[in-house]
Amino acid sequence: MPLSIWEGMEDCLATIVERRPAAVLDAGIGFGLWGHLLRQYLDVWSGRIQREQWMTRIDGIEIDPKRVQAHSHYLYDNVYIGDIRDEVPRRAAATAYDVILFGDVIEHLPKDDGRRLLDAACELAADCVVLRIPLGDGWRREGREPPDHHQSRWYAGDFDAYPATVRLYDFWSNPYALVAIESQAARRGAALARLDLELARIEARLAAMAGAGSRPSGDSLP
Repeated sequence: MPLSIWEGMEDCLATIVERRPAAVLDAGIGFGLWGHLLRQYLDVWSGRIQREQWMTRIDGIEIDPKRVQAHSHYLYDNVYIGDIRDEVPRRAAATAYDVILFGDVIEHLPKDDGRRLLDAACELAADCVVLRIPLGDGWRREGREPPDHHQSRWYAGDFDAYPATVRLYDFWSNPYALVAIESQAARRGAALARLDLELARIEARLAAMAGAGSRPSGDSLP
């Protein structure tokens, strides 16, 4: 059963709860820890104790139905089964989520896949994308089961391109991070990057056309 370390849990919970999200997508629920914590502090803390009183939509994704515990089916509104590379874009395009949470999951993907998924989440989350992730080379690569194996290594600098707050922790001399990416700012940055690229293409075409127009014709040659 996939589990998470305890470092930074309180900070992660505060990062999400302080935003008062109406909907959260937990991409990779594992033992259902975040479903429990988020339900407690987004609903029960406000006096909405019974399930029929809950107002916050908390959905989760897990790769293997055998991993999903009975309490997770109760705490989450929906638990979707599948690969997060497919399910996050599909579910977040169909349902508006304020926060998309990746709790110790991105490192289980090849790095290029992880980057693409992170970019897709930033495009779709209304408010914030939150990651809990081990950093560096000191973490073991082999997990308890094949889905738990680490397929990529991440470093704090990997998040420099995002409008993100990165908090670092030490877990038995291994670095660990809580990353909160402001998705609206990320979308603005991506849009500006696309605009810059398109302007560069236009400038290159204009330069090529100007160069072609300035060449002497064949009749003018001696």
